[in-house]
Amino acid sequence: MSATTDVARMLTLIPWLLERPGATLAETAEAFGVAPEVIRRDLGHLDFCGLPGLGGGDLFDVSLVGDRVVVSMADELRRPLRPTPDEALRLVLTVDTVADALGDDLPALRTAVAKVRDALGIPEDVADVLAEEGPSGLERLRSALHDRRRIRLTYQGRSDPAPTVREVDPWALHLQDGVWYLQGHDRGVEEGRIFRVDRVANVEVLDVRAEVAPPANLPPPRYEPEPEDPEVVLDVAPAARWLEGALALDAVVEHDDGRARLTFRTNAPRWVARLVLMTGGGAVVVAPRSIRDEVVRLADAALRGEVT
Repeated sequence: MSATTDVARMLTLIPWLLERPGATLAETAEAFGVAPEVIRRDLGHLDFCGLPGLGGGDLFDVSLVGDRVVVSMADELRRPLRPTPDEALRLVLTVDTVADALGDDLPALRTAVAKVRDALGIPEDVADVLAEEGPSGLERLRSALHDRRRIRLTYQGRSDPAPTVREVDPWALHLQDGVWYLQGHDRGVEEGRIFRVDRVANVEVLDVRAEVAPPANLPPPRYEPEPEDPEVVLDVAPAARWLEGALALDAVVEHDDGRARLTFRTNAPRWVARLVLMTGGGAVVVAPRSIRDEVVRLADAALRGEVT
């Protein structure tokens, strides 16, 4: 059984038990399709979990009385989520991004997006100004991955004097810091390689089965700054400090009022501009001027209801 399955079950377990006070260990195990020993182990883990704060009074109280499960100190989980407008918009933007990447493979995700928008009262096109079309060839790459087909890329690498043709057994697509990357086995060098999709001039899906499978543990691409990548400086308010978790930062300077100055490098300035706009004024671009101008342009387009 995978760690992902274990985590998913434990995330569901507390709300399920709160709705069924006095459920027995056997009933719980049957409902989740696992052995009673697995539920007993989960309950032991959950006894060390809780809501933010995580002091002694913030942890769930999970115990067995005879063969019945008793949960207390978890009433907060009975309350429906009520996100703020900013949180709701960020949720929709995130789900939209995932749906764009996987919607064809997971049709239910499209339905989920519509339900989220309806529940939060967010019109279908409210966030279109922040959306950016994926690079050309992305759909063909997804198709090749789905069908496990080899691809032929016309690719312009950073150090290539001219575009070169590569045959690749594709492994995975990743959206990292606003940039799409393809990972795969380059048949020319017989090694794994990472390709920036926005540098792919053409994609041809070959009628050849991809032969080289991805490694068992394939780490996602990691952004490595290049000399020409601009340094970005943002001043962020306390409500916008969630940006610290979305960016690979070089420095954080704390201010006495809870604000902070964030410094980092990026190869996706338009993505950074969109992140800044998502803070609703909670972040200010100190440098460079080009990203500050892009934020203004996006905000102006949003006010006019234009898609950019």
